[in-house]
Amino acid sequence: MKWIFSLLFFHSFSASSVAAPAIAKPLISPQNPIVLCLGDSLTEGIDLSQDAPFPALLDKRLKEKFGPGAEAINAGISGATSASGAARLKFQLKSPKKLTHMILALGANDGLRGLPVAAMKKNLEDTIKIAKESKIKVLLAGMKIPPNYGTGYAKAFEETFAKLAREQKIAIIPFLLEDVATRPELNLADGLHPNGKGHQMIMETVWKKLEPML
Repeated sequence: MKWIFSLLFFHSFSASSVAAPAIAKPLISPQNPIVLCLGDSLTEGIDLSQDAPFPALLDKRLKEKFGPGAEAINAGISGATSASGAARLKFQLKSPKKLTHMILALGANDGLRGLPVAAMKKNLEDTIKIAKESKIKVLLAGMKIPPNYGTGYAKAFEETFAKLAREQKIAIIPFLLEDVATRPELNLADGLHPNGKGHQMIMETVWKKLEPML
């Protein structure tokens, strides 16, 4: 009788040991980052090949780090102002791709046209709120304009981005064109738009702030 009990115990123990892996929960893979670069000509990469603007360089970096499922989308439109942000984001949200992050790089044309800073802030705020509602992490790209637009306006313009980032509790790149603006060797002949080398530097500036968010 004793040996029968031992045999049953052994059989029960062995069966449970074999079955255990079958009920173990599988590991869940993290979602591939899909980064929307929503901006103007500084994002689009005016007069450059498709692989030169910083979103294309960022796309390559993301794929190297996370695999082919990761992506950066170049949604830059030359001449765009902050007023276009909300509508363009809503359009992008219709895509089957699940956006995880957004680099919001609008406002430069508002400044160059001398548009009201308060209106720009409201436009950017509306765009950020839509992103938040869709669970998209936002990285705001700060901008600056030359002082010849008036020191008061230039200061208010620059400070708006930092203030908005604080209020919305989002990450910010203090100045998208850091170490690129005003350097002839990094810009096209117009002195306003970065060339290929300039965009490489922009991508690294973006990456420093984006990588911790991924």
